[in-house]
Amino acid sequence: MVPLFLFSGFMLSAAALPSIAKGIPPLDISLQGVGVVLNEVECPLVPTNPSTYWYESVTHNGISPFIPNGTDWPVFRNVKTTFGAKGDGVTDDSDALQNAINAGNSFAQRNTNSLGTTGQPAIVYLPKGVYVLAKPIQFYVGMILMGDPINPPTIKAASNYSGDFMIYAKDPSQGSTTNFYIGMKNVILDSTDYDKDKNLTLVDWSVSQACQLANVRFNMPLESTGHIGIQMPEGGSALIMEDLYFHGGAVGVKLDNQQYHLKGLTFDGCRTGISVQHMFMGHCQGCKFTGCDVGVDTSSPRDGVESLGTFLITDSTADNTGTLAKTAATNGSFASIVLDNVQVDEVSVPSTVTIDGKVALKGSVKQGETWVLGNAYVPGESEEGVFKSGTAFPTRRAASLVDGSGSFHRLPPPTYQEYGVDQVVNVKNVPSHPVAGDGKADDTASLQAIINKYAGCKILFFPYGVYLVTDTLVFPPGSRVYGEAWSAISATGAKFINPGSPVPMVKVGNPGDVGVAQFSDMLFTVEDVLPGCTLLEVNMAGENPGDVGFWNTHFRVGGAADSQTQKKCGSDSPVPCKAAFMHAHFTASSSAYVDNMWGWTADHDLDGGNSQYISVGRGVLIESTKPSWFIGFSSEHNTLYEVNINKAQDLFIGFQQSETPYWQGGNSTPSAPSPWEPVVLDSDPDFSWCAAEDIQCRMSLYQRVSGSKDLSLYAAGFWTFFNGNTACAAGKDCQAEAIRIDNSTGVSYFGIGVNHVADLVVQDGVSVVKSAENKGGWSANAAAYLVN
Repeated sequence: MVPLFLFSGFMLSAAALPSIAKGIPPLDISLQGVGVVLNEVECPLVPTNPSTYWYESVTHNGISPFIPNGTDWPVFRNVKTTFGAKGDGVTDDSDALQNAINAGNSFAQRNTNSLGTTGQPAIVYLPKGVYVLAKPIQFYVGMILMGDPINPPTIKAASNYSGDFMIYAKDPSQGSTTNFYIGMKNVILDSTDYDKDKNLTLVDWSVSQACQLANVRFNMPLESTGHIGIQMPEGGSALIMEDLYFHGGAVGVKLDNQQYHLKGLTFDGCRTGISVQHMFMGHCQGCKFTGCDVGVDTSSPRDGVESLGTFLITDSTADNTGTLAKTAATNGSFASIVLDNVQVDEVSVPSTVTIDGKVALKGSVKQGETWVLGNAYVPGESEEGVFKSGTAFPTRRAASLVDGSGSFHRLPPPTYQEYGVDQVVNVKNVPSHPVAGDGKADDTASLQAIINKYAGCKILFFPYGVYLVTDTLVFPPGSRVYGEAWSAISATGAKFINPGSPVPMVKVGNPGDVGVAQFSDMLFTVEDVLPGCTLLEVNMAGENPGDVGFWNTHFRVGGAADSQTQKKCGSDSPVPCKAAFMHAHFTASSSAYVDNMWGWTADHDLDGGNSQYISVGRGVLIESTKPSWFIGFSSEHNTLYEVNINKAQDLFIGFQQSETPYWQGGNSTPSAPSPWEPVVLDSDPDFSWCAAEDIQCRMSLYQRVSGSKDLSLYAAGFWTFFNGNTACAAGKDCQAEAIRIDNSTGVSYFGIGVNHVADLVVQDGVSVVKSAENKGGWSANAAAYLVN
């Protein structure tokens, strides 16, 4: 008998976590009946709740444009109809699943490591059924294993299973920190037939950015001493895992990674929910612990508690659990714990937090309150910060950002399972509007016509490919876009050349627009060096959280065979390679929900051995004055800043991981704002506060906050590794400052971690949080910083 599962892609919030879904309708309900009038034709998109998932039936005609014989590349592979898997709960389907993963074309198979990261896209699709494994299966970069969310398939370990892991998600040809573009969603993993006291891990998830693990259930035996849901034995640099359910087992998740946002995880009957082995910054948001011995254990990491940064638990619940958070003794800025809006059943949970075996907190941390173990900078107290040995103090959240329970809104990635295949349009199959997606033809006019025609009427499916555009694509209200293994929209041409007058490649609505615009499994990039290209501009706001949203949608500039930057940007200077103006701009009129977004300016070549010295002017500019949410979010290697929060309000960032450009900070490389002088936006930092020769001050700001208010900023991991492409020496500061705040109010930071950065926070020109006073984690760590 399979215990309670969430048989819908949207039910992880609605069914498994009812207390935190309160106050917001499920996404598929809130969007029902939304329609628009275009060309005087009304066409509302109304759910029909089919029994068959549209993705299984839609035409799949994606290609891999930049490999030999790429038009014959099989992007979509159904493990039953093409590879002979039975899914009958009896037959060993190990070989069938592995064959589906490995399959290539006449040039090469996916397991030969000869196609680069971006040349071997694959959707390995599992229809409903029970797929028995007698041995492990191996993933490779560029793939998503996807199940039917209407009838989630089960991958089940046989009773005579041979191996230590069921699934190796890490591509063995790559290091863990370059395992990009890997996914698994809408499946059940089951080890209940295997001896509960023998060692077995269901998934090795030693991966990094642009990976998606969502809507997966892990069924393990109760009272097990040997089964683990997820391990990361080789580490990684990941962003997010979300909407997962762990039943039984010795450990749900064994965390061993640089950083992680854990959103909407439920641990039911696990001996330990989360065992933290190595973590510089972690945030468990909307997690539920029930029937566990320990919820989160940070007491015995493999490299000592001094290497731990901050672990945050927010908007979460615990019942029938021995201890919610178990940690070791600390008297400084390492191994910090933050609890914020955590509801604990005092009757069935003896201790909320134990420190070195002693009860430090019992009961709930109520709404409007935060409990901190670690260094905190609180208004009215010492300017140098105060170590909190477990102290609660009042905090606030903007009302527009939270639901009826006071929790920050959070939504699962949409599957659109409530719509039938007749409500989906493949953009390559529209008569009179030819679209190639081959990285060569100009698809602008046809795509714009299709977007306009079907907004509010159909879901637009982009089969895998590279869709070249020579002008702005405008997505009006009613747009819903679903990609395939990160389908790419790529800018090219003279329209995007002038950095004095930047032009967006993708524009979501016009200022003042209100409606629905959603993007899933897409990639935004440039085909050439385009200093006047802003890859994404968002102007639209939604009526409900998530109406305007981006899930598993990323940016990549350079480092791949689909762009001339791969070859043009190989010199030892970024000056001739100003490849894009900005990754993304969320304007004042926008309100967006962003979940699992990586903005990457390439530091290396994914598809070859070319050096990459690239300068993108700006990362992500957030100027929204309406509520916005950023979950599992990263911006890396941009020149002026990674994230700029300018004249914004009502903003929640649940997690941000960033790195500065590796070429900055060297004596012979440009110092910011060079090579982007003169700065052209009022929001651009000009670095006038830095001495002309202070090259470590003139480096990309991780966050710039100016003229803003009511910001809730959590789990910042800001890592500097290089000066002038030379690795920073141990214990040496390679950058002057990480966060710069000016003329802003109502700013709450929880969890700030840095590596090789002297000042964590500079406020109104004054260094207020210094690394020297906060040693811990990777280099320095502060649990809280609050601005009235």
